[in-house]
Amino acid sequence: MLFFQRVYNRIIVNIHKMKILTESKKNKADHIFTHVTYYSVGNAGDTVLSECVRKVFDKELYKISWGLTEVSKEVNIGLVKKINSTEALIIGGGGLFLPDTNPNNISGWQWACSNEMLSMINVPIIIYSVGYNYFKGQKPTQLFRENLAALIGKSIFIGLRNMGSVKAVQELLPEKLREKVIYQPCTTTLIRKIYADLPPKKKGNNVAFNIAFDRSERRYGSNKDVILSEISLSMEKLIKKGYNVYIIAHCTQDLNIVPYLKNRSNIKVINAASWLPDKLINFYNNMDVVIGMRGHAQMIPFGVNCNIISLGSHDKMKWFLEDINASDWYIDITNSPETLCDRIIEKFHEIHEVNGELTEKRLLDAQEKLYKITQENMQIIRSILEEHKK
Repeated sequence: MLFFQRVYNRIIVNIHKMKILTESKKNKADHIFTHVTYYSVGNAGDTVLSECVRKVFDKELYKISWGLTEVSKEVNIGLVKKINSTEALIIGGGGLFLPDTNPNNISGWQWACSNEMLSMINVPIIIYSVGYNYFKGQKPTQLFRENLAALIGKSIFIGLRNMGSVKAVQELLPEKLREKVIYQPCTTTLIRKIYADLPPKKKGNNVAFNIAFDRSERRYGSNKDVILSEISLSMEKLIKKGYNVYIIAHCTQDLNIVPYLKNRSNIKVINAASWLPDKLINFYNNMDVVIGMRGHAQMIPFGVNCNIISLGSHDKMKWFLEDINASDWYIDITNSPETLCDRIIEKFHEIHEVNGELTEKRLLDAQEKLYKITQENMQIIRSILEEHKK
C-alpha cells in the first residue's frame, strides 16, 4: 500500500510541476527566477504556500518564468550553475528554519546549502515569508548560527513571516546584520487578494478541524490522550448544535485523530495530503470556522475569510495571531487540558455565534494590513533588483 501511495504521489508531483511550468510559459515572462521551495505533495499547506509565493511575485513585481528546486535537495555545483543562470533566487516561504524536517550536517536548517556553495551563488538572494519553527526544547546549533549569518549577510531581502520569527532570528545574528531581518507576512494569508478567480465566500454551518501529529511528544507532552479526547468531545457538541463537522488532514499522519472520535459516522474525515492548491483552497472557501493546529490550517482559512480558532502547541500559532491583534482567537491546549472541550465551545460561541460580524471585520482589516506590508516590501525588492542590474 505504501509503495502505491508513493507512486501516486510522484505522479501528482509531476502533474503539479508541469502545471507550474506551463503557466510560467503562458506568462511570456521577461524574467526568470529560481524558487527554492516545497512544491511536492505530502503536506497540503506547504503546497499551497509554494504557489502563493509565486502568485505574489507575479502580481506585485512582474511576470516571471519560474525554475523550481525542492528545498530538501542538497545544493551542489550543478544546482549553483542552474541558479546562476537565472535572474534571482527566492527561498521560501514556510517554517524552513527548523533542524529536523530535513536533518543535515551541512546547514543546520531545511535547505542543505553549505557556506561554500552559498558563496558561489552570484544572483540576488531573497528570503521570503520564512518562519523560525523551533519547538520548545530545541536549541540552535553553532552550525546553524554560522550558516544563518552567512545567508543573511549575502541576501538582499530577508522577510520572515511573523514578528516572533523576526525577533528570534535577530537574537541569533551579529548585531550588524539584525536590521536586515524584517516582517513579511505569509502569502497564504493573502489568498483572497492574489487569486482573482476565487469564488465568493460560502456559508453553510460548516466547521473544520485540523489536528497535527508530527512531533507528538513536543505538542502534547504527557497529556496526549486527554487533549485529543477533549477535542473529539468538542466536535460532538458542535454537531449537537447543528453544525457539519469535518476533519481535514494536511498530512496523512493527521488522521491519527480518528481513533479518538466518539462517533465517527457523524464526522466527515478528509485526507488532503495529496491535494493540489485549488482543491484545498476551495475546501476552506466552503467552511465557516476552522479550528486548527497546523499553521497553514489557520493561515489558509484566514486568507479565504474563514473564522479561525488556533489550538496552540507551537509559538508560531501565537505569533501569527499577535501580528493581527487577534490573540483572543488562541487556545493553549497544554494549559488545563481537562477543560479543553469547554474552552473550545466557549471560544467558538464568542467569536462566531455572538460576535461573528465583528470577527469578520477584524479579519478583513487584518488582511488589508498584511497586504499593504507585502506591497511595500515588494517595492523594496523591486528597487534592489533594479539597482542590481545597473
